[in-house]
Amino acid sequence: MKIVVLKGGASSEREVSLNSGMNIANALKENGHDVLCLDTVLPIEQIKSPMKPTPKMIRNGDRNLVTLLTAPEVQSAKFVFNALHGGTGENGAVQAILETMGLKFNGSGVEGCAIAMDKIVSKVLFEKHGIPTPEWLSFQNDGKRPNAEIIEAILTKFQPPLVVKPAHEGSTVGLTIVRDVQSLGNALKIARKYNGSILVEKFIEGRELTVAVLGDKALPIVEICPKHGIYDYECKYTSGMSEYRTPAEIEPMLTRLIQDWTVVAFKALSCSGYGRMDLRLSLDHKPYFLEMNSLPGMTSLSLVPKAAKADGISFNELLEKIIKLGLSR
Repeated sequence: MKIVVLKGGASSEREVSLNSGMNIANALKENGHDVLCLDTVLPIEQIKSPMKPTPKMIRNGDRNLVTLLTAPEVQSAKFVFNALHGGTGENGAVQAILETMGLKFNGSGVEGCAIAMDKIVSKVLFEKHGIPTPEWLSFQNDGKRPNAEIIEAILTKFQPPLVVKPAHEGSTVGLTIVRDVQSLGNALKIARKYNGSILVEKFIEGRELTVAVLGDKALPIVEICPKHGIYDYECKYTSGMSEYRTPAEIEPMLTRLIQDWTVVAFKALSCSGYGRMDLRLSLDHKPYFLEMNSLPGMTSLSLVPKAAKADGISFNELLEKIIKLGLSR
């Protein structure tokens, strides 16, 4: 089958996407597919001898992506494997273009990607469906409201430790764990560097867990033990900076409850194909659901392949299952 793999892109998660895309492309070639792997910030003419993109190319990457997807080399593919993380690759924009063109692709459609990418809408839906999630507040990142006023509103509702993060970024980009009131202003400053709203939520002391969904089934729970104490960008993508326990050592009844809630959340957010839920397990063994990743990473350190392996599914087999789910949408 001819498959186009989209990687790179112009978002803050570009480097992760490049690694995911290459990993996916190599495995699909091993599976016997005819694979065309494209860095979406480069013109289609660069297929045979790709150049290193300039900063201007990366800034204009989304514009180039539209042109790229209309190229005959892409249009002739039977399947598009989107490995773009964050930004237009994950917020429903690319999915909308692919759907309009009638191309089959992996993961959730427009609605599921748009909802899951918006952490505020996700929190509202979690609460609507009775899925436990940390207390939270959100603020528009329009520069009109001074930090002092926002800090006062936050501290009126809850005290540190808190999590401050952009509401539309992934891979912990722009995220800060606030341990004291004095650090709150700087955390807001960091989050304000990114577009969209700011989400503030109560930090749950405890264990870091993630649950992958494949089709309508939750895979074994993965526990993450980061060296920094928080699963930040470095711990996610640097070998040796985190330890993983799969399946997580959690009593069976609680394991089933977490998996069941994850599938409920997956459907509530209109996701399909596959995804990954991040959550915290408190010191008194209560799960708190954080966010759904509608297009999880596929690097050598990524969590969905680890969960699949624990369920007896190799990385190459996982990709074939994802493709089958995409073709049947």
